[in-house]
Amino acid sequence: MKKIFTFFAIIFALTNTINAQIVTITGNAKTYAGDELVWETYSDQITFTEKQLGISKVNNKGDFKFTININKACISFIHLNVFKGILYLEPGKSYNIVLPKKTIKLPEDELNPFFEETEFFIRCTNIDTTNLNYQIKKFDKLYDLNLTKSFEQFKGKVNKTVIDSIVQLIEKRFTASKNQYFNNYRKYNYATLRLIAYERNKKSFIEQYFAHEEILYNNPAYMHLFNQVFYNYLSVLYREPKGKIIPYNLIKQKSLSSLKSTLDSFPYLTNDTLQDMVILKSMFDNFYKEDFPRKSLLFMLDSIKLSTNVNEIRTTSQNINNKLTTLLPGYIAPNFKLKDINGKRVSLEDFKDEFVYLNFCNPTSYSCQKDFKTLQELNNQQYEQFKIVTICVCSSFEEMKQLVKDNKFNWTFLYYEKNDELLKDYNVRVYPSYYLINPESKLVMSPAFPPTEASFEDRYLDALKSWKKELERRKAEKKKKGLGNK
Repeated sequence: MKKIFTFFAIIFALTNTINAQIVTITGNAKTYAGDELVWETYSDQITFTEKQLGISKVNNKGDFKFTININKACISFIHLNVFKGILYLEPGKSYNIVLPKKTIKLPEDELNPFFEETEFFIRCTNIDTTNLNYQIKKFDKLYDLNLTKSFEQFKGKVNKTVIDSIVQLIEKRFTASKNQYFNNYRKYNYATLRLIAYERNKKSFIEQYFAHEEILYNNPAYMHLFNQVFYNYLSVLYREPKGKIIPYNLIKQKSLSSLKSTLDSFPYLTNDTLQDMVILKSMFDNFYKEDFPRKSLLFMLDSIKLSTNVNEIRTTSQNINNKLTTLLPGYIAPNFKLKDINGKRVSLEDFKDEFVYLNFCNPTSYSCQKDFKTLQELNNQQYEQFKIVTICVCSSFEEMKQLVKDNKFNWTFLYYEKNDELLKDYNVRVYPSYYLINPESKLVMSPAFPPTEASFEDRYLDALKSWKKELERRKAEKKKKGLGNK
């Protein structure tokens, strides 16, 4: 089965490469001279996993150029410290763009895990009024303006007549459009409006907009509506008489084909690929709601990935799996390679024989300052196979060095090096955050108990005892297999 999956994966990858066309993005931004700019898109629009499209080093004159291969129109973007620039790309097109003046995050923003970039449409100097970016920007402005006016006029009580008049008013501006991506963008924005305002028959709505329509994986208007309509949808269906068997399909049978047979009993959900997408969306939404066991959800994700011949479905399945298992106990913890106070690179792999009590701290946080004293006491206890590692989220490497020196801290401190991706990998939303990782680099507790917890010693020693038992079990099993081969 895996060989077949690998064969088809290679075929689809080659097909996508052959069909891809070159897109060039050029510009001049002197304030970014010497910087490395990264152009990205979304790998899928359920998890919104970001995918790199290209890298360009800005020369000393400020010139940059991206050469990107794509086979379909898509939304793309670039992160610029406090900004996130949006640009819609079409195969074979060239874009000469203007970037805003480089703006550095304030120190407090740099350390704020809730900081959000300001989004803007990137300005192109070489496009006309038929360009996709021009049309979407114009449409969004008209859509928001008319919607705001209508809601104010009717005090939020809009009906079908009001919505239809808004649509007709906007559509007068775009009747000549021949761009299918843009036509679908408008269609599904209008559908979202109708769903919010007056559509109450969800089944009929799905029949109209999804059951017999192409799945537009790269169109944000389509995917925004899809994510709304099919939010945790398997949990909705199993409350209906025909869907009561869904938990049995998932938990007892662990059968994708049986689950799809159940979905076939709903006339508006007979499209095989749409079924995959609905199941994937439900797996993603349900993982932390616990309507279904996590093992069953992960098994179903693997089943979809192995059975589908649609590249977008396979990618989405893998992305969901990655998102859901990244911080799940029993799975490998995200690795890192950061500088300690001596400038030496240290990674998680350097603690192979130890339990790592990993914590993310911001020295300006009062809670972190209090915990530092407790961590010092814990470190002095010298528990068996126990190492404390603090990833210091501060404004500079020198600030971390000074902190350690002034307080005579004697455990491992690592500077986060403005690595926002690492903070995302560990889902750091508050300081301090703690994780307990075993000698195989697998998460034991995520998040872990704080150092101030009264039962800290007992809980750690229980984890150590369980680890030793597991090693003995493996040793006995290995010995038994060895004897059995003789």
